[in-house]
Order: sequence, then C-alpha cells, then structure tokens
Amino acid sequence: MGAWDYGIFDDDTAYDFFDEIESDAKGFFKRSFEAANESDYLDYDSAHRITVSAAYLDNFLNGTTYAMDCDEEKDISNVNLFRDLKGELVLDDLKEIARQALNRVISENSELNELWMENEDLYPKWKGNIEALISRLK
Repeated sequence: MGAWDYGIFDDDTAYDFFDEIESDAKGFFKRSFEAANESDYLDYDSAHRITVSAAYLDNFLNGTTYAMDCDEEKDISNVNLFRDLKGELVLDDLKEIARQALNRVISENSELNELWMENEDLYPKWKGNIEALISRLK
C-alpha cells in the first residue's frame, strides 16, 4: 500500500511528477495551473499536479519546507530541482494563476476535493493546508 495522508507529499501521486518538474520546472508549473483554470472539472491527477506545483513555488519563493516520505521537514529545493536555478529562475509571475488553480482544487468541481470530503476527520486539515498555501502565495 502506498503513502497517504493529508500533506501535499503524503500521497504517492505527488512523486509521479518529479521527472517532469526537474526537466522544465516553470513550464510544468505553468501548464498545470493553466490547464486547471481552463477545465470545468479537475480530475485527481490534475489536482495533484497543481498542489505539487504550488508547493514547489511556495518553497522557491518563501522557503517553506514540506514533509516528504519519512515525516521529516525538508526543503524541496534539495530534491535536485532548483539547486542551480535559484539565481536565474523567475517564478513570481505564477503566484496569481497558482492561487486561482488552488482555489479550483478545493472547489466542488474537483475530484480530489470530493474524495477528501468523504473523510470527515482529515478533510479540514487537508483543506487547511491548501488554504494556507494559497495565503502564502499572495
């Protein structure tokens, strides 16, 4: 059985995108956010693409760390992504579109939100994480 909990990287699906992010981080983030904002309904994978992209954006812009794999707080820039890009990569222009996409993730037109709503105990924590991420990207 795979990993699963309410943190962004507590679901194995979050790790499915690492290779794409590593090859073109900004392009992956932008495509994920734009696709979400253009669709009527977010499927499970699309919603995860958004939350993972926004978490990387949050880490890059704000230095926020995230629990990964073993419940340790880690700076995701150490996962081979931004190591050599900090000086040349500009991501501030993605904040607004990221917030819009995250709001779609917690809307009633999101499969991920629907699935989390079924868990009455953890849903408020999961949604709170997303809302905190939206707030940090202002």
